[in-house]
Amino acid sequence: MEAGLFVAVLLLACTPLHTSPTSADECKFLPSTQDKLLYKTSQALSGCVSRSSMEGQQEVHVLQVKIKEMQRFHLNVSSAGRTSLPKRAVLFVIVCNESCEVLVHSEESDLTFASDIHVSTLVNNVLVTEKVNYTSDKPIVQQVKDHYKGITSFTELENPYHIYFRLGEDASSPEDCIVQPGFSASQYLQAEFLVPKVKHCKNPHAQKLKEAHILHMKQAPKETSFQPGTVKVKVNVVCPEAKLLQDLEILLILQSQENVTWRVDMKNNGAILTRGKYWLSTFPDMQMNGRALPDNEEGLTGLAHEKDFGDVAFYRDIPSASHLTIELHRCGAEATPTTPTLIHTPPMQDLQDILIQAYVSLNTPWKCTDDTMEIAVPRSTEYLKEDITAITLRDTGCKAEPNKTHFVLKRYLGDCNTTLESEAKASNKLILTLAASMKKVEVEFSCELPQEPQLQLYQTQDFKWPSTTVLQVNKTAYVQISFRSSNAQTNLMVKECSVQVATQEPQRLLLSPGASHGKAVTILPPKEATLGRELHQFSLVYTPAGGRPLPPCATLVCTLTNGSTTAEASLKVTLQDTPAQSLGIEAVVGITFAAFLIGTLLTAALWCIYTHTRGTMDLLQSFPRFRELCNRANRPLPASAACERFFCGDGLIFFHRRARIDYDN
Repeated sequence: MEAGLFVAVLLLACTPLHTSPTSADECKFLPSTQDKLLYKTSQALSGCVSRSSMEGQQEVHVLQVKIKEMQRFHLNVSSAGRTSLPKRAVLFVIVCNESCEVLVHSEESDLTFASDIHVSTLVNNVLVTEKVNYTSDKPIVQQVKDHYKGITSFTELENPYHIYFRLGEDASSPEDCIVQPGFSASQYLQAEFLVPKVKHCKNPHAQKLKEAHILHMKQAPKETSFQPGTVKVKVNVVCPEAKLLQDLEILLILQSQENVTWRVDMKNNGAILTRGKYWLSTFPDMQMNGRALPDNEEGLTGLAHEKDFGDVAFYRDIPSASHLTIELHRCGAEATPTTPTLIHTPPMQDLQDILIQAYVSLNTPWKCTDDTMEIAVPRSTEYLKEDITAITLRDTGCKAEPNKTHFVLKRYLGDCNTTLESEAKASNKLILTLAASMKKVEVEFSCELPQEPQLQLYQTQDFKWPSTTVLQVNKTAYVQISFRSSNAQTNLMVKECSVQVATQEPQRLLLSPGASHGKAVTILPPKEATLGRELHQFSLVYTPAGGRPLPPCATLVCTLTNGSTTAEASLKVTLQDTPAQSLGIEAVVGITFAAFLIGTLLTAALWCIYTHTRGTMDLLQSFPRFRELCNRANRPLPASAACERFFCGDGLIFFHRRARIDYDN
């Protein structure tokens, strides 16, 4: 397939162009339903950065979103790659011109949100209700700066689909946040947008297995700070529910300014025409030169028709972007019996299944960490006619537990028949049971695995999942640093690790290149990679500085490098006094036996005393003569008769237990 694609590219590159205009009546704009075009860019409508928040208590980031109608978008927040330590609290101020819903995904703990009355903000499926009110008489940037005494970044976007935000501050930023149009936010943000409509030109006489897809990317204005360099283009042909359409040929035409370089990933048979240089993913070391292309809709569409591609999808007015993804749903016809079949209308229940699958997929209730897969699905919603009564994964033994509002599940990534599609993605299946009909609805899903290095803490030397965030004082703890080889930072080695107990104290170095610091740290032998990760492990015993009270928390920080690139992993931990050591089974058995033996001996001694004194005392007190002798000698009766003889007065009295007394005056 790769060779055929390469030959087709060469043939088209050598073919002279004879464009013919196409009637505008043959083309019309249609909303993008199954087919999608997504593009990623760091270019914002406007924006700015500053260092004015560095003197304050937190980073302050402002997102102003313009939407045409009620819309939902995702916000992913990460601190990967940040260099400022220790981490500070972060505030996001989100403002929408219309009602919008923001779904925030983040593992950062020090995040707070403030939004205007139009915004509903859900952080990891928890609604954030703090509201602020901004007036229209002053720019939002100035209002935020006046209120919080500083601002880290301001970004204005229009109709985003997904926002990827990287935290951090830069001391070299301008002192004031001066808003610039067409601002490049590549330092901290990348946004993904969905093209809502596509212009289709269909020729009823054209071959049905030949499609042309034309992407016309606009040139960024010269006055803006964003100028594209390399643009990655990926064409995905999918059919999740059935057999993929075979023998589909695709003509990909890419038009933009001449200085753009294209990197194209397309597995289907077909051809590529570009303006500017380009590479194919199947031949990554071979650069090919593009050629002049028409710069208008009619010319590009006519070019596709000339190459015998009558079915044309035209994507235009795409802003300068770094990534373009075309997703085409093309399913082949299933084999049908030769006997006539009746037209079948899907029942309402099938429609309900589709609605459930669409609802779950849209909300993306799954999340993957370095070694876990987590889901949180609402038990009921106004969009579904039936409540959900149970949820499992592909392995039905992996069952989500219900709480008051959600079904939640957190399992090890290697369990539940989870498959690693690549080193960057894991997939499984949700099986939902409906309450009324007890019907099971299946939803396939996949989630991205983190590519940045991860730091985890364990209390046992087998590093058995799950990890912990509690570091016990004066007790051995086990630290693991992991990263995936799919990361661009390959061959990473641990440069150093340290522990930061409090901001006012210096970091305590634990590890440096190839060595540990102190007897409390032991580097463990290399371990075989698991879940597509490379692992580095060591043990430590943390002892507080002498005479100081135990602080409540600390931060473990490890720096990794491959010589040219440096990455960092950190973990906040809670410090805890080591509990008293419990007794082993040998000690328990020994104490129990000793107590039994002592009790037995005491009982025997008391019985001996009792048996030796009871008869004697009765006997002594039964003889008047003995009483008289003792009284005459002015001596009381003995208090105990445990001995065989005793003195009474001036004479020694001997007595025998068998009721016979000999006495001497």
